[in-house]
Amino acid sequence: MAAITVAAKGGAMTMAAANGGGDTVAATGTNAGGWQVNGTPVLVATVGANSTTITIDGVAQPAFISGTAVYPLPSGVYPRTVNVTYSQVTGLTVGAAVL
Repeated sequence: MAAITVAAKGGAMTMAAANGGGDTVAATGTNAGGWQVNGTPVLVATVGANSTTITIDGVAQPAFISGTAVYPLPSGVYPRTVNVTYSQVTGLTVGAAVL
């Protein structure tokens, strides 16, 4: 698994080829009361002509083809690492940012 660099809020996000063994993303923690004070971390995925299902921490997301999808990442109270796997990686690029 490779770590996807999370772009800071307002920063430039770099897309990279998805890793066949999956990737990890650092998700920021929340403050008291469950408010997402550090912004919401998201995974951005762009795929070509191959149907792709992305699984985030064991939860499969709807399959998509020929487009870009944005997934909010579960962060929890404390900073944590989120595991991301893919049904296929041909033509799949991924990146992460904080909104």
